[in-house]
Amino acid sequence: MCRILFILVTLFSCTSCAIWPISWEFNNEKRFLGPLIAYQNENNTDHFTFRPLLATYDSNDGGVYNYLYPLGYAAQEHSYFIPLYRSKRLGDDSDTSLMLLFWGKSKRQGNYGGIFPFYGRLYDRFAKDEMGFALWPMYSFAKSEGATKTNVVWPIFSLYRGTESGFKIFPLYGERKLTGIKESRFYLWPIFFTERKNLDTDEPIDSFYAFPFYLRTKSKSAVSYNILWPFFSYVEGRDTTGWGFFANLISVTKGEQKEGYSFFPFYSYERKERDTQFNILGPLYHESEWYVRNERFFHRRVAVVNRYFEEKDKSFLNVWPFFEYTSEKEDYSFLFPSFLPFRIDNFNRIIKPLYTLYEKRKEGGKDMVSLLYGLYTREEIGENWKTRLAFLFEMKKDKGKIGFEILSGLFGLDNEKVKIFFIPIKRGS
Repeated sequence: MCRILFILVTLFSCTSCAIWPISWEFNNEKRFLGPLIAYQNENNTDHFTFRPLLATYDSNDGGVYNYLYPLGYAAQEHSYFIPLYRSKRLGDDSDTSLMLLFWGKSKRQGNYGGIFPFYGRLYDRFAKDEMGFALWPMYSFAKSEGATKTNVVWPIFSLYRGTESGFKIFPLYGERKLTGIKESRFYLWPIFFTERKNLDTDEPIDSFYAFPFYLRTKSKSAVSYNILWPFFSYVEGRDTTGWGFFANLISVTKGEQKEGYSFFPFYSYERKERDTQFNILGPLYHESEWYVRNERFFHRRVAVVNRYFEEKDKSFLNVWPFFEYTSEKEDYSFLFPSFLPFRIDNFNRIIKPLYTLYEKRKEGGKDMVSLLYGLYTREEIGENWKTRLAFLFEMKKDKGKIGFEILSGLFGLDNEKVKIFFIPIKRGS
């Protein structure tokens, strides 16, 4: 359907004149039926948007489709329609699922497939070397890095073999051991639990839980305690100490690399090295600053929906439900109104034009304005400009010369030609 619509719109845009709102142009993009259909050719790539079906098509990479966004997506190596279908291909590996049926191929181990919950086998999926099941949850297994876990009536009975050893009778008792690396046990889960991990490092960690009465985690450099969780907690490290009440809703942390205070919902503040964040009155006001190497990022949120982001050479401001402003170096865009403050490329392309009544943009030195889905437009670059009011009147300045058209070209005049009943006549002929 997207291909048929793409062909029809392309032919229509090449053979017809601009008659708003049936056909008009803004920012080198041909638009049809107000905001509903759009076509653009950019860098030898065709971009097509059909908003009544929330669909897009891009000709790059062999064709990329979105349909009933965000449910459907199709490309050469990845496609899905939530929740019915998914297919992914990476080199010689592939994986496909159609409702309860699935199949695929692992370059390393071969073909696999099945139908859930009756029978199935998978290779190199979900971070496991091999997985399988029969009449799930009656029987299943998973293999990874030489260890095999077998489940019978999951999650009640489990057996560990290979590089790991142990068993589980949930929730009564279970033990699991990877020699020289980690070992754990539980009794009457989740009440009693012990664990020793990172045994092959200089910083092994020892944990003991008698939930919720007493929880302790200890290593050479740090120790933490919880008493009557979530009532009280205490943490002590090499250069940091902290305590908290009620799952740290009220807390204090002090240290050279980390410090913070919390008195929820009124105020909270946290600093970890250069990164900081604080909140006032719970979700009413939030501000955070963080660094990735030497690049700074900043985020401010007011009443959840009002948001401000600051990144390298970029910024984003949303004041719900009135407007949003985005800038990147010298370019910017201003949209009114702003009902949904998301920053997602496909959402910006498919959804936002449906409710944007006014937009002002600057891209590559070109200033542009569109009002009421193209009822009024103006584009300006340097001393040249073009302005249009619906299908009634259009005026432009190009190379210092003024020209105009009335009723979408029924009559017109510029420095080269005269239009009479849509017929261009060269001036002086």
